[in-house]
Amino acid sequence: MFKDIKIGCSSSMTKYGTRLDTAIVRLEKKAICSGLFTSNKFKSAPVEICLEKMNKSISEPKVLMINAGNANAATGKKGKKDSEKLIEEVSSLLKISKDNILPFSTGVVGELLDTKKLSQAFKRCTEQLGENSWKDFAKAIMTTDTCHKVVKKQFSLGAQKINIIGVAKGVGMIEPNMATTLSFIFTDLKLSKIQLKKLHKEICDQTLNAISIDGDQSPSDSSIFATTCEKKNDIKKHYKKIKNNFFDVFKELSEKLVLDGEGATKLIKIKVSGLSSHEASKKVALKVANSPLVKTAAYGEDPNWGRIITAAGNAGEREFEMKNLSLKIGGHQVLINGNLSPKYSETKGKKEFRKKIINIEIILGKSKKSALVMTSDLSPEYISINSDYRS
Repeated sequence: MFKDIKIGCSSSMTKYGTRLDTAIVRLEKKAICSGLFTSNKFKSAPVEICLEKMNKSISEPKVLMINAGNANAATGKKGKKDSEKLIEEVSSLLKISKDNILPFSTGVVGELLDTKKLSQAFKRCTEQLGENSWKDFAKAIMTTDTCHKVVKKQFSLGAQKINIIGVAKGVGMIEPNMATTLSFIFTDLKLSKIQLKKLHKEICDQTLNAISIDGDQSPSDSSIFATTCEKKNDIKKHYKKIKNNFFDVFKELSEKLVLDGEGATKLIKIKVSGLSSHEASKKVALKVANSPLVKTAAYGEDPNWGRIITAAGNAGEREFEMKNLSLKIGGHQVLINGNLSPKYSETKGKKEFRKKIINIEIILGKSKKSALVMTSDLSPEYISINSDYRS
C-alpha cells in the first residue's frame, strides 16, 4: 500500500529517551496536499511556516517533517529560525527545495528546540526512508498518547481498489476549530487541489472538528490530507461514495483520539437536533461536551441527566425552549417535550452510563438539522497527567 510514500523515523534522545519521536514522510512529485491548521491566534512556529508555504502557489509540499515532545510554540523569532534551520538541513539531505518541506512540532509549549539532537535525528530519518512502517510513524508523533492511532481502509470504484490510510495523535488540549491535534491522511485516488480541499474541510467539520477533550485548543493543531494521484476515476459520479469512505477513516481516527483522551475511560457521543442550523446544534452539543459536571458524572457512571439539560440550556442558544426539549440516553427516552417520560428509570440510565460508549441525544425542535460532538469523561487521571505534564 502506497509504494510512493516513504517513511523514516528516529529518536532524538530528548524527552522520551530511546522512543521514536521524529519522523519524515516523503511523497512523490505528483502528490497534492491540503492543510487545515489551528485557528488559535497563538500559533506555533511550525504552523506559521506551514501556513506561509501552503498559501504559495509556486510549489507543492512533498515532505512532512515531525518532532514530538516540544511544540516549538511561544519561542519567538528564535523558534522560527530553529525550524527553518532544520528544514534547510533536511532540504540539503534529500536534495529537495525547502519550499517543499512542511514542519510539525507537538509537545510542551515555551521551550526551545534542541536543534543539535533534532538535526541528528532527522538525518537518521532520511537514512531510514522506506524502512519504517505506518505503525512506527504513528508512534513517533505521540506525546501523552497511551497508544498509536492508525486507520486503514480500502474500497472499490468500478474495477479499481482505492486505498486510504490515516495516522493521528492527540489526547489533551483538544477543542474543535480548524482541525484538531496532528492528523495525516493519505489516499491514492486522483483528486484535484480544489476537490481535495473541499473534501478535507467538509469531512473535518464533521469529525476532527467535532471532538473535544478539555475545551482548550492547541497552538500546533494541524491536519494534512494528501493524494498520491495514482488512480483516476469519475469523482463527480462517485462523490457520495468517495466522501463516505473518507469520512469513515476520519471518524474512526476521531473516536480513537477521544477514547485515548488524557485519563479517559468513556467515549461520549452527543447528538443535538431540531434547531434551525447545524451551527446552532453544534454550539449546544459542545456546551454539553465541555461541561465538567457532565464529564465527571460520566466517569462516575451516574446518569445525572439534569446536568445534561442544564449545560444545554446554558449554551445561550435563543431557539432553546424547555417545552420543545426531548432527551434520550442510549435508546431510553428521559424527557419528551419537557416532561419526564413515564418509561424512564434510573436503572436504565445507569446501565447506559456503565458502557464504554455513552450515547446522548437532545432534540430541541422539528428541524432535521443536527450536529454530533464526541468527548471523553473527566477522571482523576486527567488531573494527574496535566498537573505534572512538564515534570
